[in-house]
Amino acid sequence: MQLVSDLQQRPKKGRLKIEKSIVSFYDLCSVVQLVTFTIHTVTTMIGANRTFRNYIIVQNDFELAPALVYKTLNCSFTTVRSIYAFDAVNMTFTQNSVNDVFVDHAIQMRLAIFVCAVTFLVGGVNRMLVEANVFVLKYRNFYIWKDIISATELLLLAYIFQIVAAAGQPARLLQDYLRHCGVEANSYLPFISTINLWVFAGVGYFTYAVGLLIYLNNAMPKYGVMTPTEIEEYKSWVRSRRAEQEQSRLLIDEAKKAHARLHMMNSADYKQGGNNTLAVPPTMMSPYPYPYPYPYPYPYPYAGYPAPPAAMHGVMPGPQLPPPQLFGAGMAPMPNMMMAPPEFAGGGGGGVPVPYDVGAPPEPAAASPAPRQLAPPSLNMPRRRATPGASQGHSPLYGL
Repeated sequence: MQLVSDLQQRPKKGRLKIEKSIVSFYDLCSVVQLVTFTIHTVTTMIGANRTFRNYIIVQNDFELAPALVYKTLNCSFTTVRSIYAFDAVNMTFTQNSVNDVFVDHAIQMRLAIFVCAVTFLVGGVNRMLVEANVFVLKYRNFYIWKDIISATELLLLAYIFQIVAAAGQPARLLQDYLRHCGVEANSYLPFISTINLWVFAGVGYFTYAVGLLIYLNNAMPKYGVMTPTEIEEYKSWVRSRRAEQEQSRLLIDEAKKAHARLHMMNSADYKQGGNNTLAVPPTMMSPYPYPYPYPYPYPYPYAGYPAPPAAMHGVMPGPQLPPPQLFGAGMAPMPNMMMAPPEFAGGGGGGVPVPYDVGAPPEPAAASPAPRQLAPPSLNMPRRRATPGASQGHSPLYGL
């Protein structure tokens, strides 16, 4: 019933002119169906009231009208007919056996009323969705495609055809029987025409046939049945739509990048509270500078130079510098790590630097006066250019 597919769906203001015009055609078809349904309902109820003493809409006792009882009294009728799926069926009707045929015909006519009502309701909902340009109904994670509603209407229309065909056979038998018994009036239920049901179902299928032809016409060419002005408007709308999509994509990418940066800042392993250790375990390689107070495992090499001031734990040296924990402040020493002797931990004194092996326990050096000549550093330690003190004169290590 839609004139375009869901892939060609346009906003309400950008719809084709034929999409707007088809709504009036669908409304006209709905009016025709409503009129035929009303006529069938009214004529069926009038004929049923003249044929039976009780209503056929609700459950009641079967009893024919007094006029029919009088006319069919002691009346029998024999005929050979083709009925339903059988040919040449020999049938004999009497006053008692004909009641089954009356019941069958009344049931079919009543069923047609209810099926037509449901079909009209489903068709009305379907055409309202076409007018609203809706292809799917969504409720949370529950989806109802409009194609399901269209398929339901088509099945109901086919069922109406089946009801009309099933009601025609007993109606013709009853007409011949009543005429044989001398009934001349055409106001009884078997004489009620079913042409209204044929029109009702035929109009329903006609709307789908027209919609299908226009749908195929819109699907085969590139722009369907749009006028040149509508084609230019549609091209302009497509360009603006693509520009909006590209802008939305760029904004989404920027939002993702900002979210990633914020996530990295929130998940960084900085010091929290009074704990001076990192949240992750330290690595086997100690960071630079080394985790002991001085760059060498002995105090400052010359007594004439003052020791550097001790760093304050938990205080950032500068607003643009990382925290001291990233340089190993407050970290526990790792195995096989060079440690300073205990007497040099305070940074004072001018003792002799004692080289020692990596991983070996340090041995305290004996206190001795400051040497007159510096001993060369160990081979496994980095060399540093040192300036001799004033009391040491020109040292042979100067310039290394």
